[in-house]
Amino acid sequence: MSAVQLIVLNGVSSAGKTVLCKKLQEVLDEPYIHLEEDRFVFNTYHDRFLDSELAPEIFQKTMLGYYRSLRAFLSAGHNVLTDTGFYTPELLQQCVKELGDESVWLVGVHCALDELERREQARGDRPIGLAKEQLAILHNAVVYDIEVDTSVLSLEECAVAIKMKMGELGVPKAMASLQAGFTAMNK
Repeated sequence: MSAVQLIVLNGVSSAGKTVLCKKLQEVLDEPYIHLEEDRFVFNTYHDRFLDSELAPEIFQKTMLGYYRSLRAFLSAGHNVLTDTGFYTPELLQQCVKELGDESVWLVGVHCALDELERREQARGDRPIGLAKEQLAILHNAVVYDIEVDTSVLSLEECAVAIKMKMGELGVPKAMASLQAGFTAMNK
């Protein structure tokens, strides 16, 4: 196996990130472990804490632990796939700070609003309007190596497009670009 890599799929709720990760596991030539952000964030603390004033602090610490766990899996020799959302500029900065020196492919997963709303209705496990709310902020300030649209291409086509683009580019550059920007901003 070659050097380990992390593929980060960033997109709004219902864009298809999780199932796209499963498709990527099928089409990529190397084995990848899929570490879903949702598994770290949801159903981990008792609701009485998540519905309290502690919720923002718990979320912040959980995301820090999540990013650090991705690094731990990379250091153990795993290629990693993750589906996440940069809901705030601070989350993006935190991700870059924790993973900026790793080989990270940043993939923007886009989807048309009407399709997002249709998927939200069909799922029934997300608040209606969440995708629309996230769409206004989630891709702001993010630089991507690769972008796909799940309302235009099938999940299989998106996975193949990501694989092909990774082969074409050879190495990811978006994370280094973000890291340089944040470093300049913080001087």
